[in-house]
Parts: sequence; structure tokens; C-alpha cells
Amino acid sequence: MGLKVTEHQQPVQLNTTWSSQGVAHLVVERSQINSSSDIGFLYEENTYKLVCDDYDLRRSKLPNFKQELGTNYAVATAQRLGYRVKQQETINGQVQITLRGKR
Repeated sequence: MGLKVTEHQQPVQLNTTWSSQGVAHLVVERSQINSSSDIGFLYEENTYKLVCDDYDLRRSKLPNFKQELGTNYAVATAQRLGYRVKQQETINGQVQITLRGKR
């Protein structure tokens, strides 16, 4: 998505303007997205959990961050499994991804 991510071995406190608390292993600094809060990903139980302030995220320069993240993850997973993306389009706010068979 073109964002610089800082990786930490141990969870670090996210920078926020509000009193919300959050820690993460992967951090996207708030200055990159014109937001009051960092975006983070906390590694727990072999998966990453998104840590963000939804209000700040909607007001940032990436208001559709969650949808874009989900779309990018779906495309990457399909490609990793050997499928090719034939078409990707947004219809009525919903992203539709059409895949071709495995290579």
C-alpha cells in the first residue's frame, strides 16, 4: 500500500492524540497517513491483529484503509495459492475480485 512499516521485536506503545492505549509489533506512523494516531499490528497466536483508532482512521488520508488492507490480503493470498487475478472492481462500495485458475 506504499506505507513505511517499522518492525519491533517487542510490542511498542502507539502514538495517539487521544487517551486510547495500544501496542504493536508493526507500526505505521501517523504522519504518513495524516492522522492523530499510529496504525499498528500486534502479533498474537500466530496472526497479526490490527490496532487502530477507527475514528482517526476515517478522518485520515486513508479512510478506506481496512477495505484496502482486506483486498490486498485476499489478492496476495490467492496469488500465493497459485491463482491469478482476472479482474478487480468496486461495485456499490463492495470489492469484487475475479480469479483465474491456478497456473
